[in-house]
Amino acid sequence: MEERYRLIGGPGSPYSLKIRALMRYRRLPFDWLIRARVADEVAHVKPPTIPILHTPSNDHYQSDSTPIVDYLEQRHPGQRSVIPDDPAMAFLNFMLEDMSDEWATKFMYQQRWLDPADQEFYGHYLGWFREGPGPWDEVAAYGSRMRDRQVSRNALVGVSPANRPVIDRTFKLVMGAFEKLAGSRIGMFGDRLSSADFAFYGQMTPGAHAPGASPVMRDEAPMTFCWLILMDDMSGWEPGPWQDQEQPPCQAVMDLLGLCGEAYLPFFKANADALQAGDEEVAVDIWGTTYRQRPFKYQGKCYRILRERFAGLGDDARNRILSILDKTNYLQYLI
Repeated sequence: MEERYRLIGGPGSPYSLKIRALMRYRRLPFDWLIRARVADEVAHVKPPTIPILHTPSNDHYQSDSTPIVDYLEQRHPGQRSVIPDDPAMAFLNFMLEDMSDEWATKFMYQQRWLDPADQEFYGHYLGWFREGPGPWDEVAAYGSRMRDRQVSRNALVGVSPANRPVIDRTFKLVMGAFEKLAGSRIGMFGDRLSSADFAFYGQMTPGAHAPGASPVMRDEAPMTFCWLILMDDMSGWEPGPWQDQEQPPCQAVMDLLGLCGEAYLPFFKANADALQAGDEEVAVDIWGTTYRQRPFKYQGKCYRILRERFAGLGDDARNRILSILDKTNYLQYLI
């Protein structure tokens, strides 16, 4: 009998949405549980983030979305895999997944917790999933506490009026890339879906509901808006082949790689330098604007893993990545 997992998360968590959709696509059976309902059970799990995947047969709890992706690939090799077969494309997929999780998440957070109308909506949204069904005054009271807590973390994430031009431009570039993708095929790396596709789905979906971002998305990226709805459950989609490794990446991937070089990797390098120097602030020029936030240790770890993965590539895969990126100046961030 096939094992039935327990996926513990929340509908307000972009990383929970990422893994829930990915598991549906891979046809891996699971029960979906709201973390607040089983908080005592998972209090020991480190890092204390959602989603958490519980494997009943060995009582193993795995948190952090990208390690969960790897864990499921190891346990179910070949079952509608979300990692490209080609090592070069697998690395680019990993880098784009990481950029989504660690840089695109800034527009997800801004779209919920910077403007008052978004703060109010998402406070009530999270309050209902924690306290509902129940009286509105109880839902609203918890939602207000949740709103205040999340807004207090804006500086840690880098969400501020001063950083808004950089974050808004990131959102527009991501929407533009996926609008191109949605007009041609389903996934960035072929006629099937990768973990990077699901990562961007997770980060863009909250904005599809936000009072401020939703109208912008519907007006400027209507096909992307529809793609997000479809991505929630792709269990019925029959995957085609991965893109031929002899063919260049699609334009959407190239656009997102450009974003890597212009914003995500320079930020990662500046964050790592700030951590090493013991600085209290990261300051990096992005598109002519000085982006500022507090250093973040976890993102220092992510940068180290990214560089290690690049260093571990075979000569053929590395050379093909170099040929893809030969017109950029950001290989300095990977070597």
